[in-house]
Amino acid sequence: MHELLTPRQVARAIGVSESSLKRWCDRGMIPMVCTAGGHRRLPISGVLEFIRAQRHTLIHPESIGLPRDTGQRRLGLHAARTLLEQSLIDGDENQSRQIILDLYLDNHQIAILCDQVIAPTFHAIGHRWQCGELEVYRERRACRICIRVLSEIRSLMATPRPEGPLALGATPGGDNYEVPTAMVELVLRQNGWNATSLGSSLPIDTLAVAIAENSPSLFWLSVSHLANPREFMAELPKLLAAAGDRTSLVLGGRGITHEIREQLTGVLFCDSMRQLEELTKPIFDRQSKTSELPKVVQDQPLQPGQPGSVKLG
Repeated sequence: MHELLTPRQVARAIGVSESSLKRWCDRGMIPMVCTAGGHRRLPISGVLEFIRAQRHTLIHPESIGLPRDTGQRRLGLHAARTLLEQSLIDGDENQSRQIILDLYLDNHQIAILCDQVIAPTFHAIGHRWQCGELEVYRERRACRICIRVLSEIRSLMATPRPEGPLALGATPGGDNYEVPTAMVELVLRQNGWNATSLGSSLPIDTLAVAIAENSPSLFWLSVSHLANPREFMAELPKLLAAAGDRTSLVLGGRGITHEIREQLTGVLFCDSMRQLEELTKPIFDRQSKTSELPKVVQDQPLQPGQPGSVKLG
């Protein structure tokens, strides 16, 4: 997929004239950069944000590097969840990709997609596996497909400013579920955080080192499974000590039981991606103010002839 597009490509994609598209660029409605020769180039992240905000239907999505038929249907969240579950079970990556991309292009927030489509889909798949209705390979394959689609969504989003608040996160040792921590990363990035998931099944010791070396404003721990809750609780003080007063620690996932929550203080608990947004917004605002950054972190559109470049995801 091309990171920078020509006005002609974008105009064809959404079925408008090239002159109209150029006027929108000149008005700052779509971020752009200018080549040395004065030609407009449009970052794919800015183009998709424009399409989402203006509710444009993609007529020729292949013109901007997206699969044919992408963005040409509007699915309800419930219908999308049903379709996605079956597509993932069948191992149909193209269909799964199109469902999630269609919802994203229809201007649904990442948090809504995660809470109302992706998370319940995997809950249903996991339940069917536990009941013996599905082979485990289908569940694992579904996870890998979803990770690849989420990675693609990440590449289509605008890159947060490097000076913005830093957030890191992972899953603890023994927890191999990658999808939840990948969803957290996307939700935070859409909200302006310079967020990176460090991966899955990482020992608490190395996570404490990551906090000490990078000093993030926020650190999340996604806990879907704990093989030994007592050992987890014995190790967790290392993470709390590394976080200190400068790093807010957020824990979430079905592995964080009521009993675990009762034993912890100075930690934020999260049960959904929407709640994650609400919990982290005051932290983001506070850190942004400290760094003298605007609350809404967006790539600024460039006018024709203006030097500079737009950072891409």
